[in-house]
Amino acid sequence: MHRLWNLLGKKKTASKKTDHLVSGCMEAALGIFFICCMSVLSPFSGVDEGELRGCPPSPNCVSSQSMKYNFIHKVDPISYTTSREIAFQRIAKYFHESENIYISEEKEGEYIRIIFFTKVFRFPDRVEVYFPESKNEVQVRSQSIIGLWDVFANRRRVNRFREILNEEGS
Repeated sequence: MHRLWNLLGKKKTASKKTDHLVSGCMEAALGIFFICCMSVLSPFSGVDEGELRGCPPSPNCVSSQSMKYNFIHKVDPISYTTSREIAFQRIAKYFHESENIYISEEKEGEYIRIIFFTKVFRFPDRVEVYFPESKNEVQVRSQSIIGLWDVFANRRRVNRFREILNEEGS
């Protein structure tokens, strides 16, 4: 009988360890799930009081209107030397002629919201381009909707926009 109690006692101890391990793994999995879903639950898109809305805390978003010292999300606004109308037409032409892009909102001369789809897996990325009246700058926000990290895809995309707006004679 003593041996049976020892077996049951050891089994109970192992069960507690297993329970703690499973509980810890579930907490970690839920934490990662919520961090990844912050992109979906992030601030709504659009312009609010002359600024694009902020990025979620996950590193899969870049914005030119992010906090100055936030190196994870911060990109420089895109400057242009042409008129605001010509700059808007250049970027809008690029969006309309590109594949894997869905334009979800366009306010002529002011704002464009686009959904980019990656070529291989068709992951959606939300992109916003805002042309404020006060400066010859384009404010931009690019965010991967699914996933925790974007492998710098959003930064590369913003740099491509910078090239488009700096092209001569387009």
